[in-house]
Amino acid sequence: MEAALHIIGHFLECQTLFIARFEVSGPEEEPTVSDDGSNQRMLKIIAAHNTAMPAPTVGSKGMLEETYCHTIFQTGQPLLVEDARNHPFYQHLATTEKYDIGFYLGVPLIYSDGRLYGTLCSQDPSPHLLTNHPEKVELMQIVARFLISYIEREELIVQVRAAEEAQAALAWKEQQTRVEADRRVRELQAIFETIGDGLLVSNQDGQFQMNAAARRLIPMRHENIQSIMDLQSEDAFILNESGQPLPIDQWPITRVLRGEHLIGANIATIQRVNGLGERRYLSVSGMPMYDQQKRISGGVCIFRDETERYVLEWRTQETLHALLTFAQSLVWLPENTSKFRSGEREQEISSVSLACQTLTQVISTLLQCQDVGIISRESETARWHLQTNCGTDQPAKSPWWQTIKQHIDEFTAQDANRDGLRDNEISILPLPAQPGADAPILVEVPMFVKNHLLGKLALIYHQHDATLTPTEATLVRTVARLTGLVYEREHLLQEQAETRAHTLALQETNQRFNEFLSIASHELKGPLTALKMSVQLARRVLRQQETVLSPNVLKKLHRYLEGIDGQIHMQDRLTTDLLDVSRIRAGKLELQKQRCDVAAVVRACVENQRQTAEGRTIQMDLPTERMIVCGDADRLGQVVNNYLSNALKYSPFDEQVKVLVEPEGAEIRVTISDRGPGLTFEEQERIWERFYRAKGVLVLSGNGIGLGLGLHICKTIIEQHGGRVGVISTPGQGSHFWFTLPLFQDICTNA
Repeated sequence: MEAALHIIGHFLECQTLFIARFEVSGPEEEPTVSDDGSNQRMLKIIAAHNTAMPAPTVGSKGMLEETYCHTIFQTGQPLLVEDARNHPFYQHLATTEKYDIGFYLGVPLIYSDGRLYGTLCSQDPSPHLLTNHPEKVELMQIVARFLISYIEREELIVQVRAAEEAQAALAWKEQQTRVEADRRVRELQAIFETIGDGLLVSNQDGQFQMNAAARRLIPMRHENIQSIMDLQSEDAFILNESGQPLPIDQWPITRVLRGEHLIGANIATIQRVNGLGERRYLSVSGMPMYDQQKRISGGVCIFRDETERYVLEWRTQETLHALLTFAQSLVWLPENTSKFRSGEREQEISSVSLACQTLTQVISTLLQCQDVGIISRESETARWHLQTNCGTDQPAKSPWWQTIKQHIDEFTAQDANRDGLRDNEISILPLPAQPGADAPILVEVPMFVKNHLLGKLALIYHQHDATLTPTEATLVRTVARLTGLVYEREHLLQEQAETRAHTLALQETNQRFNEFLSIASHELKGPLTALKMSVQLARRVLRQQETVLSPNVLKKLHRYLEGIDGQIHMQDRLTTDLLDVSRIRAGKLELQKQRCDVAAVVRACVENQRQTAEGRTIQMDLPTERMIVCGDADRLGQVVNNYLSNALKYSPFDEQVKVLVEPEGAEIRVTISDRGPGLTFEEQERIWERFYRAKGVLVLSGNGIGLGLGLHICKTIIEQHGGRVGVISTPGQGSHFWFTLPLFQDICTNA
């Protein structure tokens, strides 16, 4: 291309020659349409020869409609512009000034099939008059035909190479597909043969193939359904679930080839009889196969051997029926089972004896053993007893029981020291042979309730039947456990009766104790009231005799009266606590609830304590607004006074006590803090109990006499107000006793 451009440029005496290709303006196959309706195409420079001009360059692009080539694209004919700057149309084209075009000659590059490829263009800054030189224009056309032939050949070579590469890739892919298909066939064949369930695949004509598992489940020498049908007609070997010959039209594969889906609830169950006459239970699922026209082309059936499951279900049903029979007998057994342990078994049938009758029947039938007995062990005396079929004459009728009874001490002594008995293992012991009979076997199963050994379940077997299957062993252990529960039930019934008697006696004692507290509290109140009046009269007499008695005598008498008054106050407080506790225990602690200000109650209690405990500092932090609750002001004051007296009693004299009242959501919280010895975590849990007093806590001021009832009463009062109590304490750092009360809502009721 470059050589052709160089020759033409020399022949035409033009500075710029180039080959351009028409392209669409985007990735679309068809060009878009501009506002004026023309196609939006691009012009791309493929080759260029410039002698003095820098442009155009190879690879550059521009809008086709802004170039001279656009006219060639529209007409498909050569374009000659001898003097572009004086041309009525091209002198206004932006390309004319941009590329300094004075002369332009362009011819189209047309494929052999008539499609436009692009243009071969020549341009120069100076005008060229070629009207009298048509050979130059013809030369441009000849070169254009040569170039498009070259371009077509190169594109064809590229296409051929691409086709060859695609064909090679296709051939390689086809080869890989065949290899992969062969591998998949081998894999599927291996999977088909190694699947644990039986698999049968048949076409619509009845030709089928089975895997190894299916051939084991249904041995057949034929691979044609019709041949098997002939065998079924001669000697049926495929049966339905009830054991009857299965009609051919009901065979699973026949149903599948008819279009049935044997899945879910539609799975078929058949029986197959082998050469030994054994029946195997098979569950069969299947689905038809369809071709591309959605017509049935074959079917697939999957066989699973369910014989063990059927046998297990049968044995389970038998076992459950036996256990249900045993459990039902326990429901109506008499509750008085003490006769069994009291040595009066011969006089009355006990619940254990009645259970033994049922047990003998159930186990003998289910396990096919000759006889069943119970060897019980008394926990008090460690003596062993043999009981069989609840009858005293049974050992005489069964000679092996007589042998066991004679040697029971020997057997139990051996078993008592064996690890197997403690590990709940089943033991098998031979018994002496009886005349005219096989030597029997004694099978013993420990009876435990939790870890307590109650005895052993004894089973008599023939010599050749002395092997228990795992299921039978589990059943025997289960029945032994049920029998142990019967013994435990009798024991619990006795304990229940004793507990009921103790409970009634305790309730009566508590009732009498409450009555005593109530009577004692009321009776003590009378003498205390008289003593208070006597002290008041004595003080009045002293005031009248102040002028007669000396000051020292008056001072001493006043001190004595104050001591008596303090003792009376202490006794009155103790009596009041006892009376409150008796009311609490009887459920008769009444509250006179009404609207009251907790802050005012706390303030009154603090002022009273300040007067009583002179010299003590009580810091009070109360809210400015009123804290209204629905409560009994006297009882709430009793709680605050108890908290304050305890804080003053157990904290040093020079330490202050802090009282804080603050709102807390929908509640009000009262906290009284001291710098006393504090409480351990265990003491914090127990101080709210009746009559509990923390040990080792010294009274630092005031009187330490008390009954341990104050905090219990406080807790009851606050809880009856709908509040909570608690303490936060650290040993050596003091305590913070608190209680909360719900703020007043709408209704205030007495409790």
